[in-house]
Amino acid sequence: MTYCTSWVTVDLKRIAIALRHCGRVQAPKLGKSYHSHLIKSGVHHDIFIANNLISMYVDLTLLDDARKLFDDMVHRNVVTWTTMVSAYTSRGRPYEAIELYLKMLESKTDEEPNGFMYSAVLKACGYVGNVELGRLIHKRIISEKLERDTVLMNTLLDMYIKCGNFNDAREIFLDFSSANSTSWNTIISGFCKEGLMEEAVGLFHRMPEPNAVSWNSIIAGFADIGSLRALEFVCMMHQGGLRLDEFTFPCALKTCSFVGLLAMGMQIHGYVQKSGFESSYFTLSAMIDMYANCNEIKQAIKIFDQYACCNTYICDSLAIWNSMLSGYVVNECNVNAVNLLLQIYHSGVSKDSYFYSNALKVCINILNLRLGRQVHGLVVTGGYELDCVVGSILIDLYARQGNIKDAFGLFHRLPKKDIVAWSGLIMGCANMGLLLAAFSLFRDMINLNVEVDQFIISSVLKVCSSLSSLGSGKQVHALCMKRGYELEEVTLTSLIDMYSKCGEIEDGLALFLSMPKRDVVCWTGIIVGCGQNGRPKEAIKFFHDMIGSGLKPNEVTFLGVLSACRHAGLVEEAWTIFNSMKPDHGLEPHLEHYYCMVDLLGQAGCTKEAEKLIADMPFEPDKSIWGSMLEACAIHNKTNLVNVIAEHLLATSGKDPSIYVMLSNVYAKLGMWDKLSKVRETVKKLGRKEAGMSWIEI
Repeated sequence: MTYCTSWVTVDLKRIAIALRHCGRVQAPKLGKSYHSHLIKSGVHHDIFIANNLISMYVDLTLLDDARKLFDDMVHRNVVTWTTMVSAYTSRGRPYEAIELYLKMLESKTDEEPNGFMYSAVLKACGYVGNVELGRLIHKRIISEKLERDTVLMNTLLDMYIKCGNFNDAREIFLDFSSANSTSWNTIISGFCKEGLMEEAVGLFHRMPEPNAVSWNSIIAGFADIGSLRALEFVCMMHQGGLRLDEFTFPCALKTCSFVGLLAMGMQIHGYVQKSGFESSYFTLSAMIDMYANCNEIKQAIKIFDQYACCNTYICDSLAIWNSMLSGYVVNECNVNAVNLLLQIYHSGVSKDSYFYSNALKVCINILNLRLGRQVHGLVVTGGYELDCVVGSILIDLYARQGNIKDAFGLFHRLPKKDIVAWSGLIMGCANMGLLLAAFSLFRDMINLNVEVDQFIISSVLKVCSSLSSLGSGKQVHALCMKRGYELEEVTLTSLIDMYSKCGEIEDGLALFLSMPKRDVVCWTGIIVGCGQNGRPKEAIKFFHDMIGSGLKPNEVTFLGVLSACRHAGLVEEAWTIFNSMKPDHGLEPHLEHYYCMVDLLGQAGCTKEAEKLIADMPFEPDKSIWGSMLEACAIHNKTNLVNVIAEHLLATSGKDPSIYVMLSNVYAKLGMWDKLSKVRETVKKLGRKEAGMSWIEI
């Protein structure tokens, strides 16, 4: 059949070839010109030509033009419907694909869906998680006896996996008589992405001939959970004669990065160079991540600089720039991070969630509210404010800056809250002293079955410690045991601290003695706990045991043991420990250490020694130290020294009402009535101090 036109006489096949060529070479002006001529000649009404016009517009990514042509068609066949449904699915508009498929079923046309249509709709169902429609299509496939269509069955299998229906996927696969390598790889990859590695490995070993895709799926699955088995499979793949590729190397480097295997990472780097994959964006990005996360930031910078000096177009390789930005953030090279951040921003490249996440982490590192708000503005304009990862880091940023109101506002707007959002808000509330709010959020997490980790539990235990809430602390301890966190060092240390601060030192000691491995923080916790609960000799013993174990005490450890000596009046022991700080352990005493010693000496009546220690201090004494000396004067009737101390206190803290209250009490106790009356007159002018309040658990 031919059509005669005023501009040219051609047959329909040649017209179709011309239209498909316009789509292939991306020539929209020429394609629309052809369309215009076809309309003038009346050929566009032919269903064959109309279908090819729709295909051309789809290839040109002009879906709205394709849909307009589709809607104007008087007659459509299954090819017409399938072309549009496939187009919507492949172009990321699955809801419109499903809508059009349902419209076809509702229409009175004699056309019935075929295998191609079912494949397109099943893909759309997988994208949006519409397993109900997927099951209905599955029934139609069975009723129409299309089970032998391998491509269609692979798509059905993929749909169930994407929707998380692994039992249905498993049943289809077991009944799949014509399963090919794509079928095996689909189900193996699905199990790997879900973290079901045992089942994935079982299927992998049953696969007749695993190919590179199969191996890479298993390696990627183990890499995603930070398992060393990823490297084990990389070695097996290499030994089996299969060539490692641009998918294998990033997964292997990611595993080295996760567990800190620098030596192995360097070996893989060498293999990458020999294999010629050093120019692969994903491999380069993973290599930079590996070196940065293994604290070899200089090597990461070297690799990045070698790439950046030859490739100035950031849009071509944003992943590599993001990896370098992340490396700066992890290693707290904050100036470099801000400079790179600005360079990426000024490039005009379209930013992704990974960029915004790292930009916000820079703001967290430097706690810069102004920069944080500027980045937040970019996040909003970029449309990522309600992104799960970006939104969670935003909440963490505001919570760390003490802006709890904005943090809560973001938290309530975020549709999907991950552990970063919850933990950021809980820790933010705890740091701001909003302890009940922090504990209430933790309860919400438990009631909503949100997964908690050992770090959140540790933070909540600190809240219980601050509230002196033994009951709540015991409930959290029970949760630790239930969730399997009772052996985590960070959790055990927080439990010991909680029991110590709640007065249950025996429980704290029992936990400490049951620990197979103890770090400096844990030893310090039990030393401080013993000191706070009137067990100074045990605190000193633990201090010496810690040193004997080969661990080096830090400033907090010394403060804990000196406080224990102070409470018990152990002057000689305290002097020995204090004098060992610098020569034996290389630690300069801080003001708090001097306060402990001054207070201890003063309480013991060694005021001359205390005066000498104050005079020898490398910094000016504060109100606490002079206040301690004042109390010592009151106890040991040192009236001459009181006047000297009073002068220092009034010179440094003359506007503090509490100073005058302290002086009043000492003057009254020592019978210095003239001084007392003058101080009371000054107190009246300054105003009285309000009574304090304390927590008590009922």
